Amino acid sequence: MLKIAISIHNALQLPVMKKTRLVAGHRGGENSIKWVTIVEVLEDFGRLQPGEFLITTGFGLSENEEKLEVFHQLLKSKLLSGIAIYTSFYMKEIPASFIELANENDLPLIEIPTDINFSEITKAILEQIVNNQMHLLEQAENIHRELTNLILNDQSLTEVTERLAQLTSATIVIYSQLYDVLYANHDNDQNRGINFDQTTISINSKQMDISKHLLDSLGKESVGSITFEDHIFNIYPIMAKQSCFGWIVMTKPETGWQELNDIAIEQAAPIYAIEFLKKQAIEETQLRIQSNFLEDIFNKNYINERAIIDHGLKLNYDLTKSQAVFHFTFKHPNDIDVKITDRLYRLTEQILVQNKKQHIIQTKLNSITFLTNVDGKSKDDKYKHCISLARDILKNWIYYFPTIELIIGIGRDYKEVNQLGNSSTEAQYAVNLHELVGTNTNIIHYDDLGMYDLLLEMQRAGLDLTSIYENQISGLFNEGDKELDLIATLDSYFNNNQSIQKAAEELYIHRHTLRYRLNQIEIKTGLDIKSTEDLLKLQLGVMAYKLVRLLNKNN
Repeated sequence: MLKIAISIHNALQLPVMKKTRLVAGHRGGENSIKWVTIVEVLEDFGRLQPGEFLITTGFGLSENEEKLEVFHQLLKSKLLSGIAIYTSFYMKEIPASFIELANENDLPLIEIPTDINFSEITKAILEQIVNNQMHLLEQAENIHRELTNLILNDQSLTEVTERLAQLTSATIVIYSQLYDVLYANHDNDQNRGINFDQTTISINSKQMDISKHLLDSLGKESVGSITFEDHIFNIYPIMAKQSCFGWIVMTKPETGWQELNDIAIEQAAPIYAIEFLKKQAIEETQLRIQSNFLEDIFNKNYINERAIIDHGLKLNYDLTKSQAVFHFTFKHPNDIDVKITDRLYRLTEQILVQNKKQHIIQTKLNSITFLTNVDGKSKDDKYKHCISLARDILKNWIYYFPTIELIIGIGRDYKEVNQLGNSSTEAQYAVNLHELVGTNTNIIHYDDLGMYDLLLEMQRAGLDLTSIYENQISGLFNEGDKELDLIATLDSYFNNNQSIQKAAEELYIHRHTLRYRLNQIEIKTGLDIKSTEDLLKLQLGVMAYKLVRLLNKNN
């Protein structure tokens, strides 16, 4: 097993150490010597580093209780890889207290005779450490060269992942920024039995979720290591332009781990980052092309229908199928930055691909719009198909971003290309008017707006909606804030199918209070709620009032 350091056991095999004797701490034989330090007078050990191998004469330890206590604490500290003491100079033999503490703390304690020079031991051990370092750097450079050559020869990241796994004898898994497994190698014999299901890792029927460890690594931007079921998992973020594109996770049994693995994962990360940046540049170009294509469709900016259909086929999109527009935005768009919109785009793209849906996507500052084909024989089938697709995307979004609320609007489906602009307008209306359907609604199909569609058609035909509610319910506008109570009462009454009991419960008032309010509405409007015609006038008046207020708010 390759190591930068040298173990105590291997150091004792060096010719210069032939006359030395391991007197205590035999269980620490595999402790790694990272450096050699010679100290004549040990007054404190605050400057010693973990893994150092200390050589000392023990000067003054026998005569000074304070220095002796400091040395006892050092033996207990588990800081050093081992201690070597020259005997016959200032210490005729190693004290029993040293031997006892060394054994208790698995700290190798070595006796060195006076006929061996300090410099010979230091030189021999440091030569081994430096040689290991040089060998390790050569191997790391070879790994970087091989992976780079793969990329320069247009090999995919799948081939890069396979080769990295071969060079390190490890299992390699590449995660996307949304925690999806992009590339994986599971062919390593020593790692068979390890299963990756998204971020859940299973070994010997035991499971561990590494999503938290993936996030923790972002703050460090360095190798994060965890041990699970006698396996080491190294995690390294793939960073570029101050953004995370994903993670490399390398794992192998603890007994086979090498320092080379730590360096290899660091060497590989920039190569993956470069490839992700190239992929991002290609995606951005494709998005611009798709965005322009959608604008041409929605604005009917084409010579004829055949020309735009042919253009779609060049983008691998068939415009002759039944199509609908989906419009996604955020409930609090002012709190959204471009990175969040990019996450939404990537998640949406991923789910559409998984569902084998042809699609054209357009991204904006805090929204995305996409056109896709709609399956189903009947109008109801197509409606359910659209809602199901939206729910799939929303479910995944909530899983990754539970605190960022998403609103999805869906336009009607059309088979004629020249009507797809209507679907786009409808999808945006569905988003902007979602509060008319319900404040807790995140997915709104334009058909869910019901009679509001009639009012929108009237507005598009040039009719002033304000005149509708002013003619019908203007009598409710004479008492300041009380008008809101009466309009809200009327709205709840209609939403609950004119049920006194249900409307009163929704408004948290008594049934008699509701009847009193309805009576006041009749008096102030001059309309009779028992009359079908008057009831329709009241309902249209309330709907027009709500619609105009919401449209003005959005504008």
